[in-house]
Amino acid sequence: MNREYSQEDAKPKQEGAEGQKTAMDKISKKKAIGWIIATIITPLAMGMLFSNIYIVLWYMKTAYQGSPPAELIQQAIMSMAPFGLWAGVLLWWLIQRKNYSFAELFRTRTDSILKDLLLGLSLGGFWVAVYGLSGWPAFSDMFVFNLAKLKSIPASLSAGFCEEFLFRGFVILIVLRAGGSRKSQVLWSALAFGMAHIFWGPVGMLYTAVFGATFGIASLWRGNVWSAVVAHSVLNLCIEPALLNKAIAAGFQ
Repeated sequence: MNREYSQEDAKPKQEGAEGQKTAMDKISKKKAIGWIIATIITPLAMGMLFSNIYIVLWYMKTAYQGSPPAELIQQAIMSMAPFGLWAGVLLWWLIQRKNYSFAELFRTRTDSILKDLLLGLSLGGFWVAVYGLSGWPAFSDMFVFNLAKLKSIPASLSAGFCEEFLFRGFVILIVLRAGGSRKSQVLWSALAFGMAHIFWGPVGMLYTAVFGATFGIASLWRGNVWSAVVAHSVLNLCIEPALLNKAIAAGFQ
């Protein structure tokens, strides 16, 4: 039976014998927007920090002169992205842990992981087809298995998990606490997700926001993030690192 995400799911843990935290602490729309903006910026900032550290260390080791080679940028992003993403999830949980368990904060409780898996595989396969048919990237670049593909797996899976925890978990929770409807939850999570991919350029942001909206709908339908995690991971495993290479070659335009 599908579980709709409701105010019951957003209830913080009660503190103390008297339950000083009420079942559904409302927050202002202004505060909710602030949290959404922070959720967009923080993983980006952490990812850039770790990637730049990687590049600086490479320069120190090689004494290379000139702009960073495209291969170096790809290696830095793929190697360091997992650290930035998981650091963002950990930071959000540390901030909120007194009010919410991990499962409540990121909406990870499920009544049937099999149903989540099947829905996620179907949705992920649909978006793989959309990307491939549009040539962004082409199917021929997706279904290869080489060293670059192997190295991209940790980043692809980390994005699939962490971005869904943040955008289809935390952001939806925050919008709900601010009194947002289900449509608002989908819209805000999709817009935030698209903006978090600003380095893909306008077209990439649009793609990301649209498939993010479908992930949001699936997440709300199932009452948890796992179908979105599966779909996102399937998509990433197919399109990376070809999509990143395409973006680097275009100067992230």
